[in-house]
Amino acid sequence: MALRLLTAVPSSSFIRSQSKGTSNRSNVNNLSVVGASKAVATANVSDQKIVRRSANYHPPIWDYDYIQSLKSDYLAESFNEQAIRLVGEVRMMLENVMDPVEKLELIDTLQRLGLSYHFQNETKRILDDIHARADQGKVLWKEGSLYATALEFRLLRQHGYNVTQ
Repeated sequence: MALRLLTAVPSSSFIRSQSKGTSNRSNVNNLSVVGASKAVATANVSDQKIVRRSANYHPPIWDYDYIQSLKSDYLAESFNEQAIRLVGEVRMMLENVMDPVEKLELIDTLQRLGLSYHFQNETKRILDDIHARADQGKVLWKEGSLYATALEFRLLRQHGYNVTQ
């Protein structure tokens, strides 16, 4: 047991010394130990200070009120109107697309662009319809298409629908 503990400690940590009157070879319970030695462990205690970074950062050179007064070029009312118009156009696209694969691709693209939060109701309605048709067995549109099947499976699972593998 003691040998197992000693083998886990690096040998460079010990000072090797021969005790007088003992041989280099001893037998303990039919276990032969060659070159037995006395182990002495030493610990070095360092009084050095650990240098740590200071948490006292200098205040910024710009006042908070100045930063808040900066205007963005894209906050004008014309840009808000354009954004509302574009959201309406995308809603029309979601309603006018007839092919289920194109609808799923459009939903996937909106998610990847980070714009899907504008169209949560439309996305839920489309996925409800696709899931209901899949439960009824009306899935001719994805017959033989691994891409369409994988896209449908992934989007339905992402939105919490129970779809079998």
